[in-house]
Amino acid sequence: MKKLMLTAGCCLALAGGLAAQATADTLKVDLKKALDIALSDNPTIKIADKEIERVDYSKKAAWYGLLPSLSGTAQYGKYVMPSAMSMMGQVMDSPTDFTASATLSLSLPLIAPALWRSIQLTTLDMQLAAEKARASKITLHNDVTKAYYNILLAKDSYKALQEGYNIAKENYELAKLRYETGMAAEYDYVSAEVQMNNLLPNLLQVENGVAQAKMYLKVLIGLNVEVALEVEGNLADFEASVAKANSEHEISLQNNSDLTQLDIQHLQLQKALQIQRTQHLPTLAAFGNFGYNATGNKETDINFGAIPMHVEASREAFSQGMIIGLQLSVPIFSGFSNTIKEKQIKIQAKELELQREYLKSSLTVQARTALDNMDKAVRQMESNKKAVELAEKGYRISGNRYNTGMGTMLELNSSALALTQSKLSYHQAIADYLSAKADYEKIAGN
Repeated sequence: MKKLMLTAGCCLALAGGLAAQATADTLKVDLKKALDIALSDNPTIKIADKEIERVDYSKKAAWYGLLPSLSGTAQYGKYVMPSAMSMMGQVMDSPTDFTASATLSLSLPLIAPALWRSIQLTTLDMQLAAEKARASKITLHNDVTKAYYNILLAKDSYKALQEGYNIAKENYELAKLRYETGMAAEYDYVSAEVQMNNLLPNLLQVENGVAQAKMYLKVLIGLNVEVALEVEGNLADFEASVAKANSEHEISLQNNSDLTQLDIQHLQLQKALQIQRTQHLPTLAAFGNFGYNATGNKETDINFGAIPMHVEASREAFSQGMIIGLQLSVPIFSGFSNTIKEKQIKIQAKELELQREYLKSSLTVQARTALDNMDKAVRQMESNKKAVELAEKGYRISGNRYNTGMGTMLELNSSALALTQSKLSYHQAIADYLSAKADYEKIAGN
């Protein structure tokens, strides 16, 4: 018996230690902390930052085009078969054994309109990359916020169902006791048990929903799915922030990221059109060349008619010197290809204008819908909060009636079910408001 008690004590101590360790390893987050983790660890944000870095290098590369460029070439050739030359009507082998040359070329753009416009275009590329990164953060902010609210809704719904299940269990125990003592009919006992069993599947379903909602939040904020996560807070904490939205006020879309991206793309097309028009303009560049040549002769005999000549093996090197100057390039005719490309860019710009107009109308409708949903949720929350108070009062009345024998188990079960449903509706109304508010802030670009 002593050994058994000692073993049980060790097991309890070990279980307590594991529970304490699990609590210590659990990551507790509220909305602010979840957003901070997401904005630092989410892969989408990291990809957007890398894209900004890539565009920055592209911008630097365009600026480096204004610097002088220096290139060098070298060539060496050896005659595998002797070259032949013709002189005085006779063909004879040339003594040349190899040739070598080296050239350095320097170029500096002085007047290059296309290059200047390209530099301006890279500035817009950087703005577009930064705006896309901001759009990624706004979308992630919206997704994390709604995921957090969904977890709170699932937790509060589970709590309401758990309270409803406990009430149903108490009613079942009461009906069972009254039935066994002959104070209640068997129908009351059976109906109470049915009411209790009907709530259990919903309770298990919501419990599974809490786990799935936490899993989705882990993916959004970039956590390992094996990490234990505990979400702090409940929907009642946000009740004070629920306020009626004025759906008739002017909606501002100046900060909307989608519209801003279209505006930047339209500016890019304008710069692209300017670059295309520079194809009609002349360009001026400074250049400089330095050349070095060398040849080698092999030992051989050459006959010039009847006069023999002996050539010794030798190597000769000489430099042809250095030259500097200006190079002017003037486009004259390109087969109307530049004109066709300009028309294509103009059509693309017109398409963007139409796309922006359609998108603005669509976003305005979405914003109005979000504001209407906020108003609807506020009214529902006020009504449901009143319904919870009345349902609690009704349950107390029906409980007193049943205990005094004036009421039935059907009334008690109906009042308990109404209380659970009113709590679920109240929590759902707060969640609907917060979700609609998050959608509106995303559309507004906040």
